[in-house]
Amino acid sequence: MNVRIVPAGEERLVDLRDLYLSLHHAELAVSALALTEPDERAWAARLVTYRGHFAAGRARLLLAEDGDRLVGYALGLVGEAHDDTFPLGARVGELYTLVVAASARGRGVGTALLEALDAVLLAEGATSLRVEVMAGNEDALRFYRRHGLVEGEVVLYRVAPPSA
Repeated sequence: MNVRIVPAGEERLVDLRDLYLSLHHAELAVSALALTEPDERAWAARLVTYRGHFAAGRARLLLAEDGDRLVGYALGLVGEAHDDTFPLGARVGELYTLVVAASARGRGVGTALLEALDAVLLAEGATSLRVEVMAGNEDALRFYRRHGLVEGEVVLYRVAPPSA
């Protein structure tokens, strides 16, 4: 496997569908929230979100390519810190999505994407990195911990209001 990490623009978003859906399926499998969003609706919503981040000038997209095959991507965001709860610096980076094709896992693709995104965000003044992981995704938690990230907060949800 000869993977190269390349920056990409909004025009490549449509190429991310299958990789995103593999992440979506993994999240459905581990989520305690009983998520049931159909594939096409989930992808359409994610595409709108990605395009919104590009329109706001915050999105940074990196692709992992093995020859002409897309084997992973990382979409990061950079922006001003808005939360004074944690002293993360004036500019904060966020890893919004990182996904690696199942056939390419365990070969350093995720690490290469994360390191490349870190470099891009650091070059733009982001001195910290924020990552959200779906509860139950132990593989992702282990990956991020190996790369020096630590838990900063836990977010809880109620899907439906309690009955009266």
